[in-house]
Amino acid sequence: MPEKQEDILVTIIISSVFFVLLAVFLLVMLYLFLRKQRQNQKEKEEMKNRFEQTIIKSQLEIQNQTLNYIGYEIHDDTAQVVYLSMLRIANLKEQVDEKEKEEIYNFLKKVWNDLRNISHSLINNNFHQIGFVESLEQLLHNINKTGKYQSFLTIDEEVNLDLLDKSVDIILYRMIQEVINNTLKHASCDTINIHICKLNQQLKVEIKDNGIGFNTADIKQDSPGVGLNNIFSRAKLINATVHIDSIINQGTTFTILLNSK
Repeated sequence: MPEKQEDILVTIIISSVFFVLLAVFLLVMLYLFLRKQRQNQKEKEEMKNRFEQTIIKSQLEIQNQTLNYIGYEIHDDTAQVVYLSMLRIANLKEQVDEKEKEEIYNFLKKVWNDLRNISHSLINNNFHQIGFVESLEQLLHNINKTGKYQSFLTIDEEVNLDLLDKSVDIILYRMIQEVINNTLKHASCDTINIHICKLNQQLKVEIKDNGIGFNTADIKQDSPGVGLNNIFSRAKLINATVHIDSIINQGTTFTILLNSK
C-alpha cells in the first residue's frame, strides 16, 4: 500500500510539473506572439508613415515645380508685356490727356511690380539666393506696405537659422507663409508678431495675432480647411509639430516646433 501511494504521489508530482511546464510554455508562446504582433504593428505604422511622407514629398515637389513654372512664365512673359505697354504709354503723343496717361501708367506700373513680386515669391531659387530670414523680412515688408497691418519679426541671438537644411527651410517658410495667409483672411487683426527662438533642443517659431480668435475644438470636429491641411502636411514632412492656441476676441498663436541641429 505505501508503494502504491508513493506511485500515486510521484504521478501527481510528475503531472503537476508537466502542467506547470506546459503553462510556462504557453505563457512564453503568448508573450512571443504578442511581442511579434506589436513589432509587426510598429513596422506597419512605420511603413505607413514612410509612405505618407513619400506621397507628401512628391506632392510638394510637384507643387514647387508648378510654382516655379508659373513664376518663370509671369516673370518672362506677362511682366515683359506689361513693361512694354508702360513704355508705349509713356511715349504717347501730346493729344492724350496727361492726367489720364499718368493714371494708366501708374496702374500698369503697380501691376508690373506686383507681378514681379509674385514671380519672385514663387521661384524657390530666389528664396535660396536671399535666404530664409530675408524672405521672411520681405514677406512682412509687403504686408506692412498695405497700411492695414503691422508685422514684426524677432529672432533670438542664440538661433542660427543658417544651420537649417535647404530642404527644410523652404518648407518651414511655406508653413509660416500659409499661417500668415490664414491670419490675413480670417483673423481680422491689425498686428502680427513672429518670434523665433530655441526651446531645449528644438527650434520654436511663434506666430501671434491680435485678431478675433476662434474655437480650436472646431478643428478637431470638422475637417480643417486647405490652408491648415497644408500646414499640417508640411509639418509632418519635416518632423515638426504645430500647436494652435486661440482665445475669442484676444487672438491666435500658432507654434511650430522643429528639431534643430
